[in-house]
Amino acid sequence: MNFFRSCNKRPAALSALLAAAALVAAPLAPARAADDVVISPQIESAVDRGLETLAKTQNADGSWTADGASGAATGLAVMAFMARGHVPGQGRYGDNVSQAIDYLLSIQQGNGLFDAHGRQMYEHGICTIALCEAYGMLDERRQEKARAAVSRAIRVILDAQRIPKSDPADRGGWRYSPAATDSDTSVTGWQLMALRGAKNIGAFLPADAIESGIAYLKRHAVDGGGGGFSYTGRGNVTAALTGTGVLTLILLGDPNAPEVKAGGDYLLRTNLDSSRGGAAHYYYTLYYCSQAAWQLGGQYWTLLSRQINDSLLRRQKADGSWSEGGGTEGGQPYCTAMAILALTVPYRYLPIYQR
Repeated sequence: MNFFRSCNKRPAALSALLAAAALVAAPLAPARAADDVVISPQIESAVDRGLETLAKTQNADGSWTADGASGAATGLAVMAFMARGHVPGQGRYGDNVSQAIDYLLSIQQGNGLFDAHGRQMYEHGICTIALCEAYGMLDERRQEKARAAVSRAIRVILDAQRIPKSDPADRGGWRYSPAATDSDTSVTGWQLMALRGAKNIGAFLPADAIESGIAYLKRHAVDGGGGGFSYTGRGNVTAALTGTGVLTLILLGDPNAPEVKAGGDYLLRTNLDSSRGGAAHYYYTLYYCSQAAWQLGGQYWTLLSRQINDSLLRRQKADGSWSEGGGTEGGQPYCTAMAILALTVPYRYLPIYQR
């Protein structure tokens, strides 16, 4: 099933993206974000140094390697470049981004699954998001391929969501395998963001897929103990999963849900600078929490972004990269891309970052 109508006309959002792409093809100027948020020179320098390192470590086939998950690492790197305004085929890193897009398109299997190294739904969700975010900035040839690839990828996501679950609480979610009969909030977040990204570029999705995903997230919001979201049950709340739940509910059109505010308040009480405790997966945590804070706005953004930015700036290495424990959290390209994505939320170049 093709989830896109004839693309003789681009959605209005894509026309705006292409106009933005034309602007950023020139040398990048200091950025000013929405709501008069100023991007500091320190953050700009950190991001640009990180991107230079990513460009130097790209593989000949256009990929990046991170802990055996080259599809996910490449998708995140693509978004990191675009989050700073670097678009496919234009400017300093245009060839890097185009080659990475070609790699993503090359690893889609005949059944529609993006899976280079057996990570399955994690890789699939991230690759789908990256293609959706790049779609409006691609040349005609790549855009046609991306449209077909995203359409196949959406079918994989929807079919996996509809697999009967062993536990009724898992309905509406996803797990590692497309055939999984259970779910977790982490994998579910990536798939729901992929569906939102596909909708942004003109895909037509069944309403029950979004509604079922929202219901899953709300079932995994913890009522007692100050809010937050859990992984598979109701007891293992973390900042990473709370950022995932808050962000995804907002992006899916439910920003006023009580679970959103409770989750935001939970994040305000959490130490995001630690690689232990509430932030067991440091870069994953800051990636989602930065986006969640941006969507929440107000004191959530003011307080959480300061903590996130300060933490990331302190952890950047002399060569411009980021890593955690020698690369134990997905490897250096993964850590670097996630750090850049956390720092560049207010640039608003990525459609998924729009409020």
